[in-house]
Amino acid sequence: MNVYLVYQKYNKDFIAYAKSITHNKDKAFDLVQEAYVAALEKEETFSIMNQYQIKGWFFTTIKNKNIDNLRKEKRMVYLEDQEIFEGTESFEESIIMRGLLDKLPEKHRKVLILKYVMNLNSREIGEILAISPSTVRSRLSASLKLLKDTL
Repeated sequence: MNVYLVYQKYNKDFIAYAKSITHNKDKAFDLVQEAYVAALEKEETFSIMNQYQIKGWFFTTIKNKNIDNLRKEKRMVYLEDQEIFEGTESFEESIIMRGLLDKLPEKHRKVLILKYVMNLNSREIGEILAISPSTVRSRLSASLKLLKDTL
């Protein structure tokens, strides 16, 4: 069955599903459009699939596109976060913390910021930095040791 026909037939279902996972009408429409563009790029793959398999592919792709977008948003928040110590007790503490972090290698600094400022767990940090959760935990341990040695 043709991808366009499946898209046309189930478009409302796709949008409803996307709204249910994003809780945002605009993001839902964007996700469905991204899935449709991905389908058009792989149209030859669908020649051996029936309409229900294609429909399932769309739902899976919408879910995966949403996950990808959430990961991108997390990275953007991390990269845009210039004032990472706004919640510290005083201006002096903020300067001291920034100075200590600046002395650390970048890979250790990133892990500490993601863990203690953004409150992410090892799995989430690993996804952002493209490393395993166990590597995240090792880096956290090494980073804290480096900070202690610096003090």
